[in-house]
Amino acid sequence: MLDNKLLICLIFTLFSCTIASKSPLIAGPLNWQDAEKYISIQQKQFCDLTDNYVIDLYNAHKSRNEIKVNRAKKQRQEDLDALLPEGNFKNWIVKIVSVKQVNTPNNKTTDGDAAAVFELSCGSQIGSGNFQIDGKLTWAATIDYNSREYREVSKLSSGQFAIISGTFLKLNEFMPNKKETYYASRPLTSDDLKTIQNTKYGNGDELFLSYITYIAAAN
Repeated sequence: MLDNKLLICLIFTLFSCTIASKSPLIAGPLNWQDAEKYISIQQKQFCDLTDNYVIDLYNAHKSRNEIKVNRAKKQRQEDLDALLPEGNFKNWIVKIVSVKQVNTPNNKTTDGDAAAVFELSCGSQIGSGNFQIDGKLTWAATIDYNSREYREVSKLSSGQFAIISGTFLKLNEFMPNKKETYYASRPLTSDDLKTIQNTKYGNGDELFLSYITYIAAAN
């Protein structure tokens, strides 16, 4: 009787292992429709503000009134300041656009760092970028070489989803004499707003510089 019980237990164990081995692995989101359920309230509000801003900016450009354009930009900045205290955001779901290694032999601060760009569901991109200061190409918001974030981002591929936290940077952190303190970004232009329906502009024309303090694959 004891031998029969042991045999039954053994068969049950092997059967359970077989079923488990055939079970599909749990994976992260494959597209934005899958990712929607992971989006935080803060991130959704950011995208809602962005969609409204695109319409306001389109109408301002259409009026050919530069003051209206500047007012639309300033209103958006005030809305973002209210939404993002000190520019901080937490646990946003993003899609990887690109990861590059920075080559700046004349600047040891950024040389070897990772320059990563992430896309939100509304088309805005956040992450690292470069721009001209006094005629010199300068990298900003890079991910420190060999840091935890660097090691994590080195495992990711374009099109994959991740969860990130970080801080938006303001222009006056790089250009103290700027009158306005907009978040540092590569802004939308009138060419990006030729049709008012162009609210999903995933072409990289808007990029917010953001220090990344946490990143992990969205598995």
